[in-house]
Amino acid sequence: MKKSCIVAAALLAAACSPQVYPLYLDVRQPSASGIDLSGKEIAIVYMDGVNAVDSLFDRQAASSLARELEADYFGGNQAIGLYHIPSADTVSLDLMHTMVMDTGGDIVFVLSTSLGEPALEGNRAVPSAKSLDSAYVCPVNVPVQTKLRVYDAMGDDKVQNFSGKAVLRSVVYNSGTITDDGIRQLAFKSLDGQAEEVGNRISSRFLSQWATESFSFYYFDDTYSNLWMKGLEKAYQGKFAEAVDQWAILVQRLDGEKKSCASYNIAMALYLMGDYGMSARWLEQAEKLENLSLAPGLEKRLSARLEKTQK
Repeated sequence: MKKSCIVAAALLAAACSPQVYPLYLDVRQPSASGIDLSGKEIAIVYMDGVNAVDSLFDRQAASSLARELEADYFGGNQAIGLYHIPSADTVSLDLMHTMVMDTGGDIVFVLSTSLGEPALEGNRAVPSAKSLDSAYVCPVNVPVQTKLRVYDAMGDDKVQNFSGKAVLRSVVYNSGTITDDGIRQLAFKSLDGQAEEVGNRISSRFLSQWATESFSFYYFDDTYSNLWMKGLEKAYQGKFAEAVDQWAILVQRLDGEKKSCASYNIAMALYLMGDYGMSARWLEQAEKLENLSLAPGLEKRLSARLEKTQK
C-alpha cells in the first residue's frame, strides 16, 4: 500500500474514533461542618426562651439562618420551614426523630440562645445633644451563648452539637434619669439586628464549599458532528437538559459504539442534574452496547451518590 493511502486510512480511522471532551465545573461539596445539605429538605426549629426577649432573639436568629441557607441551597427561594418548641436543656435523639416526622425535613436544626446580664460601661453625657431623650449614652455589652443541634435523617443516626459564645455591643441613648435596669431593658430591645448577625455567623459553618472537578464527554467528528458539538456547547453553558435533548437524537439515529457514547453523555448530564437514578439507567444502557473507558469513573461517582441517598 502506498504511503499516501496509509495516511488517508489512518485519518479515516481517527475520524471514526470517539474523542474525549473534558468539562471543568465548580462542584458543591459538604459544608465545613462535614454535613452535606445539598438536595435535602431542611427544617429549622428554635426554642422558646425563658422570657419574651430571648424568644424574640431566637426567632430572629433562626430566621436569619434560614435565609442564608436558602440563598445558598435554594437560589434564594423560600424553602425552609421555621418551627418552635418549648425550651429544654437537652435534645434527645427521640426528639429529633419526632421533629423529622413533624416537619418533613431530611435535616433538622434546633437552635437555642441564652442572653446574659448586660454589662454597663457607664452613662455619659453627649456633647451638643440634639434632644433631652438622647442627652446621655451608655455603651452596653451583652453576652450570648448559642447551642445548635443538627440531625441528618439521611446520615448517621446521631445528634450533632455545635455551640458558640459572643459579646454583642450596643449603645443606649437616654435622658440621664433612667435606672440601670431600664438601660438593660433598652439594650435587649436594641439587639434585633444583632440577632440576625448571630444567625449569619451560625450559617457560615453550614454553607457550601466548592471544588473544581473534571467531567468528560464523548464526541465524534462525523456526519452528526453538529449534534455532538451542540450537546457539548449546552453542557458547557450548564444547560444539561438541553444537552440531553441533542444527544437523545443521536441515540435514536445511531447504533453500536456511537450510540453507547451518546448514552454515556446523557448519563453524565443526568448525573450533573442530580438525577442519579436515571443516570444509572442510561449508564447501564451504554455499557450494554460497548465497554467505554470513561464508564467506570461515572459508575464510581454514581455509587457514592446513591449510597448517600439510600441511607
